[in-house]
Amino acid sequence: MRVPEIVEKLWEKYGLEENVRKHCIAVAEMALKIAESAERRGYRVDKEAVLLGALLHDIGRAITHDPFKHFLKSAEILKAEGLDERIVKIAERHFSAGISAEEAKKLGLPEKDYLPESLEEKIVSFADNITFSSTVRDFDSFLRRLDKIDSENPQLRWFTDATRERAIKMKLEMEEISGMRF
Repeated sequence: MRVPEIVEKLWEKYGLEENVRKHCIAVAEMALKIAESAERRGYRVDKEAVLLGALLHDIGRAITHDPFKHFLKSAEILKAEGLDERIVKIAERHFSAGISAEEAKKLGLPEKDYLPESLEEKIVSFADNITFSSTVRDFDSFLRRLDKIDSENPQLRWFTDATRERAIKMKLEMEEISGMRF
C-alpha cells in the first residue's frame, strides 16, 4: 500500500513507532476492502476518509499506549494538525466498538460519546478490532481478546460486556453492508 505523504509526514513528526505504522497499514488495507465491497453493494463510502482515518487512527500511540487514552491523543493531534473533522472523529471513535458517555465517565474520560456513528467510523473501528499487530484475524479472535481482558481485569467486566454486545452488532452490520464474512 502506498502511504499518502501527509500521513508519512505526521508519522515522522510525532515519531510513531514502526510496529504501530505497520498495524495502521494493515487496518487501512482491511478497511478499504470492506469499503470497496460496500460500494459494490450500493453504499456510499468516503474511501479517502477511510484510508486517512485508518492510517492515522493510532497516531496518539506516539504519546501514550494507554488503551483508554490513546484515541483521545490521536484526535487531539489530528485536530491540532488541521485535519478534516471526519478524520478526527474516526480516530476519536475507533476504540473497540466505541465507548458511551456513561462508560467514559466510569473510565475517568471526558464524559461524551465515543461511539462510531458514520459508516467510515464504523468501518475503521471494525477493521481495527480484527487486526492484531499487523495481522487480520477473524472476529472470534477479538471476542477471545475480550475474554482475556475479563479474566485479567474482572473489574472491567461491565465494560467488556457492553463492548461485546456493540461489537457483535457492528460485525453484523459490516457483514450486511459488505457481503463479507468475518
